[in-house]
Amino acid sequence: MIKLRHSLPLLLLIACADLAYADCDYDDFPRMDGMLVSSLGASVQWNHTPLQGRTFRVSATVPRVKEFYAQQWPDEVDFSEFNDWDQILHINERCIMMIQVKAQNDRYSYGRMSITNPPQAGGGGEPLGSGMPVPPDAQVISDMRSDDVIREGRLVLILNDENIHATRAWYEAELLNQDWNLDHRSQQDNAVVLTYSKGRELMTVGLLRHADKTQVLLNRMDR
Repeated sequence: MIKLRHSLPLLLLIACADLAYADCDYDDFPRMDGMLVSSLGASVQWNHTPLQGRTFRVSATVPRVKEFYAQQWPDEVDFSEFNDWDQILHINERCIMMIQVKAQNDRYSYGRMSITNPPQAGGGGEPLGSGMPVPPDAQVISDMRSDDVIREGRLVLILNDENIHATRAWYEAELLNQDWNLDHRSQQDNAVVLTYSKGRELMTVGLLRHADKTQVLLNRMDR
């Protein structure tokens, strides 16, 4: 599950950016020595657009993979967890790059690499955030879906004009009305994390107040 303390500020760069990037491709993606890379089917979508995916295998532990990319992207990398994957996220002026990695054994790691180029305007289709709890008049910035063989996941980033207390109250009432059970609440001055469960589903609601907006990060997955 996403470690909101680290992930939310960097993900908010997506909301602040104008997405006027030039496309990037896998020639721009740093690779470790001996990393074996192959094509990946479109099992992940961002804003209804399949990510350009690759799988990889490398003779290195997960901490070593994370260390490598921290060195490649100093001060521009974010580490999180999503659907049991260690996740490495990098945003630059051209695109978004992501690595999801797991340990295969004591010596090898495997995973997938993805690149997100900006979506084209006027794509139409299902609205972003459809089926997720989105406050009235809030703006959905990013909608990522991940469909694994065993588990499905959804990660949605939202901006809301209401303050953090009103937004928290809305989510607590709305999710109670949708029969979600509140398992845990963590609250600081400008940040709130709510953890819910319903049957085999889990949902984390992360709230952060920044620049007169309340940012909401919804992480929903099967368990």
